[in-house]
Amino acid sequence: MKVLCGYNVNIDAVYTITGEDISDLLKMVDKDELLEKIYDGPGEIRSITDLVAGLVLHMQKGTGAEWFIYSDDVFHFLKSRYYEKSEIRLGGNMGIMANVMSHMGADQVVMNAVGDINSIKALMSGGNIIFSGESVPQDTSTSKDANEIIHFVFDFSSGTRFNVFGTEVMVPRENRFIATYDDINTELTITPEFEEYNREHVTEVDGAIISGFNQLQRIYPDGSGYTERFEKAHSQLKDWKQRNPDLLIHVELGHFMSMDMGVSIFTELVGTVDSIGMNEDELVMLAELHGVPSEMIRKMDACAIPDACVRCASSTVLKKIVLHTRDFIMSIFREGTSSPLHEMQSMQFGVMCAAAFAASGKLPERSQLEGSVSDLARSKEGMKQAVKLQDLIGGEQFEGGVWGAYGDYSVCILPTIICEKPVSTVGLGDTVSSATFLRWLELIGTNEGKQRLEV
Repeated sequence: MKVLCGYNVNIDAVYTITGEDISDLLKMVDKDELLEKIYDGPGEIRSITDLVAGLVLHMQKGTGAEWFIYSDDVFHFLKSRYYEKSEIRLGGNMGIMANVMSHMGADQVVMNAVGDINSIKALMSGGNIIFSGESVPQDTSTSKDANEIIHFVFDFSSGTRFNVFGTEVMVPRENRFIATYDDINTELTITPEFEEYNREHVTEVDGAIISGFNQLQRIYPDGSGYTERFEKAHSQLKDWKQRNPDLLIHVELGHFMSMDMGVSIFTELVGTVDSIGMNEDELVMLAELHGVPSEMIRKMDACAIPDACVRCASSTVLKKIVLHTRDFIMSIFREGTSSPLHEMQSMQFGVMCAAAFAASGKLPERSQLEGSVSDLARSKEGMKQAVKLQDLIGGEQFEGGVWGAYGDYSVCILPTIICEKPVSTVGLGDTVSSATFLRWLELIGTNEGKQRLEV
C-alpha cells in the first residue's frame, strides 16, 4: 500500500501531571481570576492563569482538550519547568499516523515534512517514509521560537486528587490536556516538495490520510482568518481526487478552537473525502448538524452515537464516519462503501495497535501484534454498549463485535482492548485510526475484497 499523509507533525513533551503539581501551580495564580477562568474557560493560553484554568477545568471533568499558547513567556515557563522531566515523543496527527502505517506494513508513506524534520526523524520507528520537504519556511514564523514546534502534553490519571481553594477535585477518568506552541502547523503549511511529489505520483497511490485542520486559528496576527489556509489544502485534496478518482481519502477531524470552525470545515470536507474519523468530544462539536444531546454522546451512549453520525452524513455524499472512544470503535457507512467483515477486521487491527502502544509506548512488529495484547482484556463498558446497540438495531454478533443496519447505513461496533495503566493516552486515537485505515486499504485492495463490495 502507498499512502499520502498531511499535514501536521511536531514534538510532544509528555508529562504525567499529579495533584501535587497542580497544588504548586495554584500557588502562582490569583484565586478570583482563576475561578473566573475555570467558570468561563478562555480556550487559549496567554498567561499562567490560563494554563492552570485549562488544566483544572479538564481534569475535573476528565475531558481532553488542546489550547494554543500565545505567549513566549508561558512557553519558556513550560519548557524550563517540564521539558527535561517529560518524555519526548513524536507528535502531530500526521506524524503519528505516518509512523504507525509505515511501522505496521505500508509499502510507502509520503509525508508533508514541516518543522525541524531531522529532530522528528529521530523519533520515528517506521521505515519506507518519504519526507517531502526538508526545511522550515521562514515566512510562516511569527515568533522567535517558531522553529520549536513543541506541544506540552499533560497526561492525567483517573483518581488523581487536588484541592482548588477549598474545593476537592478527583479526576473521573484518564485523559490529557495539551498546551500547544506552534507557528508552523497553525498555518497548515504545505511544503512545495509535498505538492510537487503528489502532482507527479498521486495516480500511483492507494489512499491518503489527512489531519491538521484543527490547528487552524480563527484570527492570525496579520488579521486574516483561517478560510484561505483551509481552501489551499482543500483544493489539493480535490486535485488528488480529480487526478485519481480511485484514491480513498480519510480525514481525522480533531479538536477545534470553536464549534463553528469545526462545523464549517466538516461541512466543506464531506463533499470531497471518503471518510472522516473523530472521537466523542469532536462529535459533540457537530451538535449543530445532528441535534443529539451532548450529554448522551459524552456518556458514550452507543445508541445516541449512530443517530448523531447518520444525521451528520445523510445530507451529504460522505461514505463513512469512524468514531473512536476509550471503550469502543464504531463505523457507520453507506452501502457499497465497505462490508461488515472488512470493517470488523480493520477495526480489530486498529484496536490491537492502540492497545499495544498504550501498554508499552511503542508499536510491536506486525507479526507480534496479537501476542503483544494477549494479556489485555476487552472493555467491559464497550461490551455493554455493543449489547445495547445490538438490541436497538436488531444486530448480530460478528467478529467479536456487533453488526446491523441503522436506516440506510450499516453500523459496526467493536469493544476496545483496555490497558488499565497506560504508558500514555497521547496519540491513541491517531494510532487506532491510521492502523484501521491501513488495514482497510489492504482488505479492499484484494480481488476478494473488491468482489465483496460488488455483491
